[in-house]
Amino acid sequence: MLTYIDVHLIYTLPIIAVLASITWPFISRLELFKMAFVCTMAFVYTTPWDNYIIFHNAWMYKPKNILAVIGYVPVEEYMFFVIQTVMTSLWALICTRWCPACFNFNYNKTSYTLIRWIPILALALTAIKGYNIAVPGTDTFYLGCILWWSCPVIMFLWYGAGNYFVKKSTSSAIAVIVPTLYLCWVDRIALKDDVWHINEKTSLEIFIADDLPFEECLFFLITNVIIVLGSMAFDKSHGLADTYTFDFPLRYSASWKYNSQQMRAFVTAECDMSPSPVNDIRHCLNVLKTASKSFDVASLVFPAGVRLHLIILYAFCRVTDDMIDSEPNVGVKKQKLTLIEKFIGELFADRSADYDVKKSTPREPEVDWQRYRKELTDEELSCFRAISRISFYLPRKPFYELLDGYRWDVEGKVVQNEADLMLYSSYVAGSVGALCVYVMMHKSGVNIDDDARHDFVIRKAQQMGQVLQIVNISRDIVTDSETLGRCYVPAEYMDDAAADLKVLCADRKPWTLGSDKLKTFAARMIDLANRHQLESLEGIRYLPYEVRGPVLVATDIYRGVACAVQASPAYPRRASLNKWDKILVGVNSLYVKSLRYFFQTERCKRC
Repeated sequence: MLTYIDVHLIYTLPIIAVLASITWPFISRLELFKMAFVCTMAFVYTTPWDNYIIFHNAWMYKPKNILAVIGYVPVEEYMFFVIQTVMTSLWALICTRWCPACFNFNYNKTSYTLIRWIPILALALTAIKGYNIAVPGTDTFYLGCILWWSCPVIMFLWYGAGNYFVKKSTSSAIAVIVPTLYLCWVDRIALKDDVWHINEKTSLEIFIADDLPFEECLFFLITNVIIVLGSMAFDKSHGLADTYTFDFPLRYSASWKYNSQQMRAFVTAECDMSPSPVNDIRHCLNVLKTASKSFDVASLVFPAGVRLHLIILYAFCRVTDDMIDSEPNVGVKKQKLTLIEKFIGELFADRSADYDVKKSTPREPEVDWQRYRKELTDEELSCFRAISRISFYLPRKPFYELLDGYRWDVEGKVVQNEADLMLYSSYVAGSVGALCVYVMMHKSGVNIDDDARHDFVIRKAQQMGQVLQIVNISRDIVTDSETLGRCYVPAEYMDDAAADLKVLCADRKPWTLGSDKLKTFAARMIDLANRHQLESLEGIRYLPYEVRGPVLVATDIYRGVACAVQASPAYPRRASLNKWDKILVGVNSLYVKSLRYFFQTERCKRC
């Protein structure tokens, strides 16, 4: 004979265990807070309602099938409030996390208003009807109770997140329907085994399947809609804050100020906001998809807010690099470098030190946008505007190091030795690694608890950037030569540096050197990267736990390129990992290799 606790042990808790084993790398502090909040609200709101309908005999339980009763409700039923919420929330996380929230905002005023208010009006009428038919002892009692209890909650959530729910209709539907069908199946098993019983006198006696009343199916459907809609309300409000950083400047914390800000974001209609920031982010994502498929894949596993701002950061670095690389005229290169330097100067004009940031008092920088509109392409301008919206929590020093790297290219300096290679890589990639740390810390809502450890993490991030840049250089010897007339192979690697540099830079005929020589150059640079690679990973343990796995995924996908170069019998034109190889590397890094960093003592604290 099946008991209520057996239902949990056999049918619900194992599903949670499976879902948790899939989603644990994606459960950030924000996801934990969201899940805890939704569970708490579900428990508090459902408890009096459940006691009320059991008191009026809509549901019945045999004493031998339950452990104990609190009020009129079995203990296992209270457990179910939380279990269903956790189960559906984890499933919804799998279904809905992959697309940036801002791409699901509705900026059409007319459709936004209709989508918001027509369902709310219908729900209000339904709630009234439900209240009127919820007469104890009648066949409409159970149905009426479900309607008057659920509609007010859905109305509230729909007001803030209904448009977002509709824009994500496919993933929303999957997030709701799958757990609904599963719980209906479990409910049918329990009803057949008489674990609980639905009173025929308070039910319509309409069955969706054998022993499965209509009201039970409706209950599971509505409760899953509430859970998914509640989760999406969080996603929408945080997506709005991630996008409109000056309107919602506070980062994640448990403070009353932050939660008040997020409630304001929840009730804000995005159609009343400018779509310009989202259009800029679309341009940034297009840059990412075109310029770095590896980072595009790796970015998917970062928490939503971190991912969005990393996309913006990467896109700015990419377009500014392309502004220099794509211009053949040295004079124009210098003009573009001056323009970039002027922009960075305007971004950080209010900073008193290289690593001064404005987290507590963010303000929009004073930028001469009229000039940049004249001199930049639409894509470049979008990336410049996007970075200006997150620059308040970023330090200025890494940006000036990035400029030093561009200046190196403009001046056509030769990489004489490994020290030069490390220096150049520090300028163009170590600087980006340091900025990534600031993004991850800020968007995760944590600080590193002392200056010495902070400096250590920044050094290791810079070192990691150097490693990945050297791997890229080892892969791009042919590409850099043919498209840019440039060479970053240390001259000390070459038998006749003058002749080899002429072939690579002036003649742009890298294959003249022969595949074996090119592969030797690449192998030596990869060896240099390998000597620093393990050391560079030491800083991961001090990062917020939710970004440790994603950082490892990003580095391992890039490192996979080095393996592809080494595994090739001849030097490949442009080594890369295919989509499935990237996925396999990512899964291994995220679920296996990252475990060692989750058992380290966490040295971060909340702000």
